[in-house]
Amino acid sequence: MIKVKFDEIGNQIIDSELTEALHATAFQVVRQWQILTKDKNLNTTEFSLVGTNNQFVKADKNQVMLTTKKNLTLEKVLDDLTLQAEAVRKKLGHELVLWPFSEKLHASLANKVGSQIRLTLPEKLFSELYAAKFSKSEVPYVDFRNQVYFKLLREFSLHQAFLVYLFGATPYAWAVQTNETNASPKRSMAAASLQEATGTIDYSSLENYLNSLKAKDLPLKLAGNYRDPLEMKASGVHYLELDLIDLDPFHAQGVTAHQLRLLEVMSGYFLMNEEKATTESLAEANELAKAVANENPFAKTKIFAKAYAFLKELDRFAKKFNYPKWQGTFDVLKKRLEKSEETPTTRLLRTQGKHETLADYGMFLAQKYQESALIKEVTLDKNTQLILDEAVVAGIDYHTVLPQAGILQLNGKLLKQGIQTTKDSAVMSELWQHKQTAKEFLGSQNVNVSRGFVVTSRQEAKAIYPLLKDKAVVIKNAVAPSDKTTRLFRMPPTEHELLAVVEQQLKQTAAVLIEQVVVGSVYRALVVNDEIISLVERIPANVVGDGRLTLKDLISRKNARARAEFEMIELGEVEKATLKSQGLTLESVIPRGIQVLLRYDATYNTGSQAYEVLDEIDQSYLTELKRQMDLLQLHDGSLDVVIPNIYQPYSEPTHLTFLNAHAYPALALNEFVLLKQEKQPIAQKVLAQFK
Repeated sequence: MIKVKFDEIGNQIIDSELTEALHATAFQVVRQWQILTKDKNLNTTEFSLVGTNNQFVKADKNQVMLTTKKNLTLEKVLDDLTLQAEAVRKKLGHELVLWPFSEKLHASLANKVGSQIRLTLPEKLFSELYAAKFSKSEVPYVDFRNQVYFKLLREFSLHQAFLVYLFGATPYAWAVQTNETNASPKRSMAAASLQEATGTIDYSSLENYLNSLKAKDLPLKLAGNYRDPLEMKASGVHYLELDLIDLDPFHAQGVTAHQLRLLEVMSGYFLMNEEKATTESLAEANELAKAVANENPFAKTKIFAKAYAFLKELDRFAKKFNYPKWQGTFDVLKKRLEKSEETPTTRLLRTQGKHETLADYGMFLAQKYQESALIKEVTLDKNTQLILDEAVVAGIDYHTVLPQAGILQLNGKLLKQGIQTTKDSAVMSELWQHKQTAKEFLGSQNVNVSRGFVVTSRQEAKAIYPLLKDKAVVIKNAVAPSDKTTRLFRMPPTEHELLAVVEQQLKQTAAVLIEQVVVGSVYRALVVNDEIISLVERIPANVVGDGRLTLKDLISRKNARARAEFEMIELGEVEKATLKSQGLTLESVIPRGIQVLLRYDATYNTGSQAYEVLDEIDQSYLTELKRQMDLLQLHDGSLDVVIPNIYQPYSEPTHLTFLNAHAYPALALNEFVLLKQEKQPIAQKVLAQFK
């Protein structure tokens, strides 16, 4: 067994009990992709991201660059990679895709494609090592840091071929060799092209290295937020950047946990152990990396013996210092070394399958990742995910504080479930949740409210039935958002009908609200930062006949055209009862132009739709709505109201009836509105207060 030899730094890390810092390598990842149309052409049309230029996203018509947040742990950067890529893919829609390789499919004037992985060592490790030992050598602190980073650079440079073999995934340079049949596949054309610049780099000293650092595209380099690399000598290296690892086309995010975990172990290993790189061995390493990049991917690599021994050495080191999840990464990498057909490039060529070219297979993968991002179930609540996606593309600093509660921090300010801020009153929010209590509170303030009764048992409902005997009523949850069990009776229900609905709802909630129906249309006012940013009419689930299709087919056609989940119509008990009351079945053919309601209420997530009226409503209603907002201390949230005629000026309380206030309304209702092809910029309006 090879005995690991620790150098001065390694010994001091052990003596100072700083080995936990080996697991604290911080990452930042930059990814650049070409944007293609579904027919493999470079995109030339405008879309919503074009012109974006901020700390996270830079985009033009045919290329996008994503940069994660700085100094993230391995697990956090993996989360950020997923978040950013999915946010951008949602902006691309169904017609555009991200080309998944580190080689362009088409020649373009834009920057290169691929990934840059930045490694930063923990500053606390530097400071404690320096205080414990190295300050005594009278080496300035910045010089000490720089020397450590320079050591890492030289050691990583010595093992370039190892990384190229394990992660090479660009068998062709499509922009140069457009016809795959005339080219022999290589292990990594992207890495081969990067190696051309390394011959000009002088690794003999940090100063000589910085003076020779003219080429921008190098496989590895020391870097920082400087215009001139020479500034690093006096001000300090910020990170080590690796450009030679290809995007992994088998993963939607392009950069994988195995790549990052290996780099973390390698950085710790190089930090702890004696330096092996020399000027001569580094020159040889550059040539070797070039040779491996140009290897036949199906052949056994010329570095097999050395690479296998090095991987085993890393394995012993990683296990000695308890690197988390290392075993899974080791098993994958070991298999790639033992079987060349398991390397990314060879897997691509083997799994190309029915696709005529690898470029076609690449497009298949790109479209799969695109569609997956568009339909993926979110783990956060939908409001929070919407705002988080928009924060990414807007370049606003974001942090998920309490994901299970939907609490984000945006530019240092807290936001809950996409709308509530710290200025909103928890006491008043609790009052809004109890719908009848909220109505009684506003009713005492000269606000018109609907008559309602809260019941907690069948007996209580039976007792109040005589008061509602001749009334149209709506029956819904009294203390939570209404759901699909909500039932609106346009005609007064029988006692049996009313009690049956109440009993059904009491299985899901402790209290049911029986409310007298008010004549008029239902509207939702969305309030952000004390302003009404959207006012939509809520339209119940319906279809319009064409004289040919059955009701069942009309529903299927409308669902196929739905732009949002809440617009999807499902035939539940309420819908079936509503159709029955109209003498209709699913096989009924509806005459041309005739609208059929499947529900009489416009409850969210029941197939309802929305129509924006903020620019149409008489301004007098907005004045009254703002008065109600003030009474409820509602700075962010929504109000549901009934208005018989939005064009007739508000002149008496009965012209507007308050129904509910919501602390966490679904933002999608105000995003996807009728007669507008594009989504309304609701998320942007929410985020405006954080800029």
